[in-house]
Formats: sequence, structure tokens, C-alpha cells
Amino acid sequence: MSSMRILVVDDEALIRKAFARVLADDGFRVETAANGEEALRLFAEEEFDLVFTDLRMAGGDGIEVLRAAKAARPQTEVVILTGYGTIENAVAAIKEGAYNYVTKPLNKHELLRIAHEVAEKLELRGRVEQLQSQLEERFGLHNLVGRSPAMRRVYDLIERVRGTEATVMITGESGTGKELVARAIHFTGPRAGKPFVAVNCGALPETIAERELFGHERGAFTGAVRTQPGYFESANKGTIFLDELPELSPGTQVRLLRVLQQREITRVGSAEARPIDVRILAATNRDPEECVRQGKLREDLYYRLNVVTIAVPPLRERLDDIPLLVEHFLAKQAERLGRPRKSFTLAALDVLRAYAWPGNVRELENIVERTVTLSPSETIDVADLPKLAAAPAAGEGAVPLGEAKRRVQRTFERDAIVRALRASGGNVTQAARSLGLARSALQRLLKRHGLSATAPALRNKP
Repeated sequence: MSSMRILVVDDEALIRKAFARVLADDGFRVETAANGEEALRLFAEEEFDLVFTDLRMAGGDGIEVLRAAKAARPQTEVVILTGYGTIENAVAAIKEGAYNYVTKPLNKHELLRIAHEVAEKLELRGRVEQLQSQLEERFGLHNLVGRSPAMRRVYDLIERVRGTEATVMITGESGTGKELVARAIHFTGPRAGKPFVAVNCGALPETIAERELFGHERGAFTGAVRTQPGYFESANKGTIFLDELPELSPGTQVRLLRVLQQREITRVGSAEARPIDVRILAATNRDPEECVRQGKLREDLYYRLNVVTIAVPPLRERLDDIPLLVEHFLAKQAERLGRPRKSFTLAALDVLRAYAWPGNVRELENIVERTVTLSPSETIDVADLPKLAAAPAAGEGAVPLGEAKRRVQRTFERDAIVRALRASGGNVTQAARSLGLARSALQRLLKRHGLSATAPALRNKP
């Protein structure tokens, strides 16, 4: 309260002085003005958190004081005081932005109640601003590490779209940081103080995807014992991030298109359309145009979402960013563990730069974390690193780097599926759960790799 600044404006000296004394005795910093002209001069010299002003005064009325206070500092709260209270005057004052409209006489207790109410509001506003600052610090642009030309293009696009309402399609391989890009757009934009809801569409079983996204009413299906809002309602006024969008079923994509067009959702089991105010950011680790050609992604939905595309580069295309990324992960690890920061030798960094990084930035972070945890030394050298396969040099009979990466990724994916199915005795649902996938997503992967869960080799546990 000692830092809250109050101005009392009244042409009656006794009222002005009495208000000032009561407020000052309670710990507030108080200034007074005998009329609107004096108040305007004070507004030019200092800032006030709260203004009590009489409505009818010589030298400028209370509405003029209200307008001047808001013009000088929009967050200043203004309370209009009058001995001639009417509904019309009260409505006019509130429309102009008054915090309250009070009829005289105003006793000591009511005066202090209003002052404390505003003080609590200011404290809450300060906490929100502090939280907002912490969110921006945690999820802002600085978490996207790199100075390479490819990353500079990403930063430039984020700067251009973050203050707009444009839908954005974020593309890039798994592990490149697509969600970080989405969070940077949200937490540095005008919706930063509102919810950010991230949805992994690939992890949503087809049978429940619609009710998870759009919510459901009580009794809409067996087991629906209560009404449940969906992800879109949870993200209202904020941003929803739909990761791996092509994994949604065609029917769910149709409903999503309707949300984009009409800006409203309908819960499963309800006929009532609910307006929704959500910014949509979508992502995929595959070429979205190829997904359209294959029928995985509706063309009309893609063009609705693809107002702006941000392509996040794979790590192999920004190898010079590796030292910066390593330093970033070392700092995070040191802060998390409360220990001094370790360092990598130049030789160790050279080994990291020679690797193809099929798992991209996520793989690099895992290797840094594991190496720091296991190495007893404060300096990480080549011998401390896990064995990494060097990327084949161009012109030495090597396949193109993109194809080499795809081969490694396909082999890794296929091996993981085979291991999960063998461990589950061929049970697709159990295998999908162990892989963190929806059953339908695993079935699609089985088809892509030409595998059958009923094959004896996959039904027998090792």
C-alpha cells in the first residue's frame, strides 16, 4: 500500500483534506488537487494508481478528470464522487472507464474499502505480469537456439506472425523443435496470457478423438457420467497446437474444418453450437502436400491451415549450431541439478558435428544429458561420448543425406515396432500402449512397413 499513489480531486477543501488524511494514515501516498486544472498539471508530472474526483467542480468536471487520467495512464483507476447521483451520470461515467461511481457523503470505511480493493487489484495485476514475464522467459524465442541462416529464417517468420491471428503450419522432422516454435509464437504474442493447449493428434485413438477435441455431454455414450469440455474449449481465448495433424481420421478432419470456417464447436451428444475464439497452430513431421496427395490430409483443411508455413530445419542442416545447442543444454542441466556447468572439448564437438542426427535436436539433448550424468569429469572429451556413426562424406559413393536419414529412421521405427509386438505376444493394443501410440496409428505403421501382427515371428515372445 505504501507504494500505491492516490490523487484526491475536490473543490471543497474540508472534503479534500479529510480524504487525504484518512488515506495517508492507512499508509497510502496521497496528493490533492482543488479542481480539474490542477489535476491535469499533476497528471503531466507524475503517475497515479487511483483517483478520487468530484463530479461537479469549477475548473473542469469529474468526467474531464477521468478522461485526462486515462489518457495519461490507461491503467489508472478513477472513482467518481457526486452529491447528485443519477443513473444516467453513473452509466456515462462507467462508459468512460470509471472504476466506480459513488454518491456522497462517503464515510471513512467506504473510502478505505475502495482503496484497498484497488490495491488488491493492482497486486493481482502485478502477479499476472510477473507470471507473464516468467512464461515468456520460459517459452520465448530465446529457447530456439541457433544462429545459422536456416534458423534465422525461422526467427524472422515467428516475428512476422506472432502478433497476428494467422493460422500457421509448422513442418519439420521429429525432434526439430516444432512445439517450441508454436510456444514461441503464442507466448510472445497478444494471447500470451491465455491458455496454450498442445494436442498430439497421433496419440488420440480414432474412437475418442472427436470427444477429446470438442468435448461431450453427459449421457452422450456409455460411461459419459458428466459433461466434459474438450481441448478447444480449454484453449478458448488462447492457442491450440495440433501436432501430427494428418493422423486425425477423415471424419475428425471434416469437423475441424467446420471449426475453422464457423469458429464454433459442437460437443458430442449435443446439438448446441458454441462459439470459440482460438488461434490454431498445426504441425506435421511429414511433407503436408504429400499427405494431401496420399489422402492423409484433406486438401481443403490443409489450405485453410496453411496461411503461413514455418519449416523447422533438421539438425544436419545446421551443424554449426551444435556448439550453441550444447552450451544451452549444459546450462539447463546444471541449473536442474544445482551443480557447476560442465564443458565439451573442441574434439568432442567435432565428433558431434560429424554425426547425421536422425533424432535431431531432441537426440542431441538426450546425448548431452546422458553424457553429463555418466561422466565423472568436468570436461567432456571424445572418450566420454557414446559411439556415434559419422555422416558419410559427399562424393564418396554416399546416398543423399536426406535419403540416408530416412533409411535410418525407417529401420529404427520398424525395429521398435517388432520389439513391441514380440513383447506383447502380438497384442496390437498393448504394443501401441508401450510405444505411446494410438492403436490406429500403430496399425497404419504396420501397413507402411509391410508387417502383420498375426505373423508367428511377431506373436511369439523372445
